[in-house]
Amino acid sequence: MKKAIVFILLIMITVLGTASIAFGAEADPNITIVNPVADTPVNSTSLLISVKIMKPETIKVSVLKENVTVQAITAPDGTVSESRVTTWNSVFTSDKFTTTSNLSFYTKKLENITLGNYIVRVDTLNAENKVIYQTSRSVAVEEKKDEAEVFSDENNGGVNNFLQSLLKSIFGN
Repeated sequence: MKKAIVFILLIMITVLGTASIAFGAEADPNITIVNPVADTPVNSTSLLISVKIMKPETIKVSVLKENVTVQAITAPDGTVSESRVTTWNSVFTSDKFTTTSNLSFYTKKLENITLGNYIVRVDTLNAENKVIYQTSRSVAVEEKKDEAEVFSDENNGGVNNFLQSLLKSIFGN
């Protein structure tokens, strides 16, 4: 039983320690991640990254994808428990981007993005290329919905029915 507890604690320390190392720095007050928009899922296979930089700085942009593995742990008494281990794999890392103006934008469009959870991370670098700030935004890439679903007869809300009737009256069936 002690081995199982030690094993579970070891996994938790590893997961939490990795997350705190990777995402432990504070956000740069002069960096704003404009896109992806906070708390808004992306329904596309491309991801547009847009960063507003409000003073002369050097940044490096990374996109990390969540990878969750589930492991079954069998204790000495025969009970089986489940352990979820989350890792973040890099899918994109930019070259350094340096701006000398008081207002600049960095943009990048990533194609062929798969479904899942991502983190867009902007590292602010000092003159020695050491990270001094980390600004990040999480984003979920979800399956694209058909436009036809908006007009389906299965949508049965008052607002949906009103909008459907209005659009049908304007554009016809």
